[in-house]
Formats: sequence, C-alpha cells, structure tokens
Amino acid sequence: MKYKLLGMVMTVLMVFCALAAASLDRSSGTGRVHQHRSAQLPQEECGCDGEELCTHLPLIRITTGGQEIPGDIIRDPEDDDLLLGYTTTPAGETEALVTIETVEAEGEWHHASDPADLQSQALVRIRGNSSRNFPKKNYRIKLVEDETAAQGRSLPLLGMSAENDWALHGPFLDKTLMRNYMWMNISAEIMGYAPNVRFCEVMIDGEYMGVYLLMETIKEDEHRVNLSDYEQGSAATSYLLRLDAEEEGRVMLDNYTWYTQQMEFNETYRSAFQVLYPREEDLSPEVVDYIQRDISRVERGLYSADMASGRYDYEEELDVDSFVDYYILQEFLAVNDAFSRSTYLYRDLRGRIHMGPVWDYNNVLNNFFHSFSYRGFLLARRGWYGRLMMDEDFVQKVIARYRQLREGILSDEYLLQYIDEVVAYLGPAIQRNDAVWGYSYDPDNLLVRQRREADPGETLEEVNPGSYEEALGWMAGYMLARGEWMDEHIEELLQYCHPSKTASQRVE
Repeated sequence: MKYKLLGMVMTVLMVFCALAAASLDRSSGTGRVHQHRSAQLPQEECGCDGEELCTHLPLIRITTGGQEIPGDIIRDPEDDDLLLGYTTTPAGETEALVTIETVEAEGEWHHASDPADLQSQALVRIRGNSSRNFPKKNYRIKLVEDETAAQGRSLPLLGMSAENDWALHGPFLDKTLMRNYMWMNISAEIMGYAPNVRFCEVMIDGEYMGVYLLMETIKEDEHRVNLSDYEQGSAATSYLLRLDAEEEGRVMLDNYTWYTQQMEFNETYRSAFQVLYPREEDLSPEVVDYIQRDISRVERGLYSADMASGRYDYEEELDVDSFVDYYILQEFLAVNDAFSRSTYLYRDLRGRIHMGPVWDYNNVLNNFFHSFSYRGFLLARRGWYGRLMMDEDFVQKVIARYRQLREGILSDEYLLQYIDEVVAYLGPAIQRNDAVWGYSYDPDNLLVRQRREADPGETLEEVNPGSYEEALGWMAGYMLARGEWMDEHIEELLQYCHPSKTASQRVE
C-alpha cells in the first residue's frame, strides 16, 4: 500500500464514530444542509420490476433533441498538445438549448419514467479545464424562460435556493465521488457560505450517465454571495473577483500585482483577477478603474516595507477571519491551485475584503494528475499570503484556529465518520456508477489526461486506484497523514514572520 496508515484507515472506515463537533465561534455555515444527513429516504422497498433506473437519489433528466452538447475540446490531429478550440452547435453557438427535468420528491423512489417534479428549458455547455478531457463530462446549466433564451428562469433545484445558474459536476478522476460534496459542506461550516451541493443521478437522452453533483455556481445573489446592489452611474461599487488563468474575452484587472508580476509563480500561465460582479453590462471604464485602484491600494500596502515592519494595518482592509479559515482549508486539503486558479474574493461597499467562497475540490487530498506529498506548506509563500505570513499576529491566529478546528470538525474522527456516512447514503448508486465508468479503474483503459501519471519509480497501477474501496482508502490515508504532519509542523509557520526573514524588508 502507498500509505503506511492505509490498513488502519480501512478498519476505522467500517466503524461509525459518535463525535459531536466542537462549537465554532464563526460557524456562519450553521443551518447548512448536508444532504446525506437530512434527506428523507424511502421507508419501504420499491415495488417496481427493476427494468428501469430506480434510485433513492434525486434524478436529473436532460433531453437534447439529438444535439451534441457544445464545449468539448478540439485538438490538432497532428499535435495532440495543441488546443484548437471548443466545439459549438451547428449554428456556431457555445450553448445548446435543452430540456431539463428533476425527479426529486423526498422519501420516494425515483424512476427514469416518473413524471417530473420540476421542468425547464435550459442552455447547457460542457465546462471545466482539465475535466473537459474526461469522458464523463461536467456541464454548466442556465435555466431560461422559453426557447428565445432571452430571460433566465430561477428554480429551486433539488431543494436549493431558486436560481438560474448551476454546475453539474461528474466525478471521474475522483473515484470516491465525494470530494466536492464533502469539502464544500465542511468549508461552509467553517467559514460561512460555500456553494450548496446535492448528489443526484443523471440521464441524458435516456442514457444513464452515473452519479453527479448539482452545485450552485459562485455569483452575486441574495442566497449566494450577497452584496449591495450596484447603482447605475456610480463608480464606487461592491465587487466579486476570481483569480484564475488569464482568459481572452474576460474583463481582467490591471492591478498592482498584475503589472508588477508579484504573484506570478506558474510557468505556463499568469494568474489575473477577473470581475464577476458588477455584471459586464455595468462595467464602465470608471467602475473597472475603481475596482483596480481599490485592489491595488491594498496590494501596495501588503507588498510594502510597512507590512514587513508591522506598520501597515491590513486588518482595516481585510476580513482576517476569512483569510485565516481559507488558508487552513487550502493547506489541510493540499489545494495546488490555491491563490492561482479558482480563487474568489469579494468586497461589499459596507465592509472589508472577504476571502472566498471556496471552489473546485475535485483534486484535493492527492487527487492531482501526479502524486502530491502530504508534507510541506503550499500557500505560505504564495500571493497575498506570502505577505500576511510576515505578520506574527496573523500566523498566531492561523495556528490557534487550526488547533481549534482539529478538536472538532477537522478532527480525524469527525472526518472519517463523515466519509462513512456519505458511502452509506450513496449505497447502490456507487455500483450503478461503476457499471458505466468502472472501466477507468484500469489506467490502461484511459488516455493521458484522463488518469494520474506515474512518477519515476512508480507504476500507473500504484497511483490509480483499482476499486472504489481502494480510492476511499487512499483519500482517507492521505487525509490522516496530512493532518498528522500539520499537527506536528503548524508552529513552523512562525518562521515566515521571524525577524531573520523580514529584516531585509523593514523600514527603520
């Protein structure tokens, strides 16, 4: 086995641990719906003949009318590494108009032929970055009023707050099926809002596609990131930003760390702030300039000698608690993209810059394309955190908060119990999913970009789980090893604020 703790993990996974999570002093995620705990399951065996899909999970049906859903990758036939673009509809559109239905009544069995509980037309496309290479696709869905698609239609899909914008995540590289589900929920309990998530099973044009996760997207909305409304004609505004790879056609900020290249650490792309709110139609040059100047002013403070000497009062600008919680989650989960891709922050005119919401946990806990050590700090020297770690007060807050969380919601006992509960809830849906996608347990059946690649001295079989049970064990084993390492080394974060590290940047 790859991890020395694996045998112990698989034993513990068979036992439910009765542990009450310690109270969290900023658990604004209280009231979070954890589907596997709250769902009303059918009380009796289903009386159907078993000739069609019968599931206790919500069911989503998509009818395309024979269309190919656009957004798939087009590669150069002579150079597989060269991306030419993405597929479109015959009319050149990037989204296809489809019908989407849900069968989701609580406490009932759901069948492929059951009447829909909710139905709408929708625009759909394939979404994601590396996940576009997977045969099990991820989709972006926008509900619309009618075939003109001129107006969005908000519906409370699978019991979540009514909205028109959704993501349908199909776990493929994550053989456990649960990373995004588990860690979106736990993140919400720790630091407030994170996108709500619901397990479901999906059928497209009558074909069973396996277990999926319906997710709220990150956007400004009363029930998502709730910001004060933009006032037409005003330059000053609340804003929501995403830090991601530079992307053509997006409004990117020309802020301080962009034009000074202070945050660039990846050799293949530059990370830039993209504006998600205000919406594009409200992004006048004056509004963009306001956001750029606001972010740049904060960054100049963080990257100044005053930060090193302790004279810059960053707490006046940043919601420090959110930065602390975000840091702990990203380090604990070993998120390689933290403060590089899929990183969000926002500021309401009424307050400070808030870190988050979190997004994209599909690759956490060593589910990347190459093996990832459970040792070492990933984020302590990256982006804004490289500057915040120069301040001892911030480091001490991280250490204290980490210790607190490890006594409760991030304890080994709680997390192992959570994994066990989710497995029990998914039940036979795991086998149904494997009936379609189980071939992927043999890495020889997969192309490069669809599997984890072996490092020197490893084989493909050693880095790609051969069964669902093995995938669970590897995830839990890495999680325990990561927690143990951080427990032993968290105090070493103090090195980043030691005078020997900061003296050269101090102003006397």
